[in-house]
Amino acid sequence: MKVFLSAIMLLGSAFANGQDAGMMAAQQALQASQQAQAAAQQAIDQSTILSQQATINMQQAMANASSSSCPGPVIGAAASPTFSVKAGKIAAGTKVILKSASHYAAIYYSTDGWAPNESSLRYTGPITINAETHLQAIATGPNMIHSSIARVDYTVDAPAAQPLPAPPVNTDGVLRKGSVLRLVTGSEVTSKSAQVGDKVPLLLDQEIQVNSGVAIPKGTPVDGILTVADAAEKYYVPGDLVFEVHGFTAQGKTIPLSGGETLEGAAARRPKDAVIEPGMVVFVVVSADVPLKD
Repeated sequence: MKVFLSAIMLLGSAFANGQDAGMMAAQQALQASQQAQAAAQQAIDQSTILSQQATINMQQAMANASSSSCPGPVIGAAASPTFSVKAGKIAAGTKVILKSASHYAAIYYSTDGWAPNESSLRYTGPITINAETHLQAIATGPNMIHSSIARVDYTVDAPAAQPLPAPPVNTDGVLRKGSVLRLVTGSEVTSKSAQVGDKVPLLLDQEIQVNSGVAIPKGTPVDGILTVADAAEKYYVPGDLVFEVHGFTAQGKTIPLSGGETLEGAAARRPKDAVIEPGMVVFVVVSADVPLKD
């Protein structure tokens, strides 16, 4: 009888152990299935985002093509420029060569911190670096939208060059249409929190004179208005800011202006927001004659 009872107990223990092992295996299989589903969903989300961005780029390309004089279908974006010298510390006088793999591509660049566009300096030969420089460039080619912005920072073993003060704008009593005024940004604006319609605080960076007497002083406030304010997104979509300057009022006079700038954050696996920092230089143009004295 004792032998029989022992056999039954052994069988019960084996059954329980087998049941526990089966439950553990089932739980592990369920966890593996859930992880596989999560990974698949993440891949789908990433693919969707990239597809949406590609669609947006193509829509922009078609819009650009329809508004330009460039014939033929848009075939994509030009290849981003490359730099012959890597970022970092370099010797003063180093020459940097820019290239794009796109056939017949034109390259435009900037060194003032603002994003380059087709109104920026056109690359025609090596760029000589003599001071700390933030170099940005785009390429554009026939029937192509411009490339993403390529950027590189150089430092030079030399004292930082101090910007020269802007000379006064001296007039005979009329500020003429076409006169160029220099402004500077007055405070930080970031694409992470900015909204379209927000103001970009600016300051007049030079005096406007009448026969050598001050008519409008340096430091007069001028407002830019944001027309684009997009925060950075994952998967290589950087933040960007675009603002326009339409004019300002000072000493009872309204000065109509035209101009503005674009700033784009760095594009990488973890793209950055665009940040306008105080002291960045902006040039604008007077858009109509303005009498400065009654």
